[in-house]
Amino acid sequence: MPDETVSGWQYIVDAVTERLGVPVGLIMRVVGPEIEVLVANGDERNPHAVGERASLAGSGMYCERVLATGGMLCVANAHAEAAAWAGNPCFERHGLSSYLGFPIRWPDGATFGTLCVLQRGERAYSRHDREVLELMRDLIESSLHALYPA
Repeated sequence: MPDETVSGWQYIVDAVTERLGVPVGLIMRVVGPEIEVLVANGDERNPHAVGERASLAGSGMYCERVLATGGMLCVANAHAEAAAWAGNPCFERHGLSSYLGFPIRWPDGATFGTLCVLQRGERAYSRHDREVLELMRDLIESSLHALYPA
């Protein structure tokens, strides 16, 4: 991935986390059987670091669900559905109980990864929140299309 592309994506993640007022924003990339943090906002409350990797299958992570369904995932309060999120490291280790994320796709439709925001505590993400994040996802996919036309 070209550095200038990743820099542009960093700007997107920083802007969306500021706009939505959340402490965690990530672009995750699928790398074989793992998922990697490609971009993370710089908020000191963000427990994730660029380059961090985890096994994807059976991880219980929010992004695993996004990738499995191929659609948006909006979790207002994982505490209300704790059994459904058992094993999720974002929830169990870091207390990130609200999540909004979208899949990112390569130009051929294959899965690249996810764009997501998270925070501690309950948050009912509004239609506007979802639209903002979806628009940012579309910008990321547009840059993938420009770099790697189908």
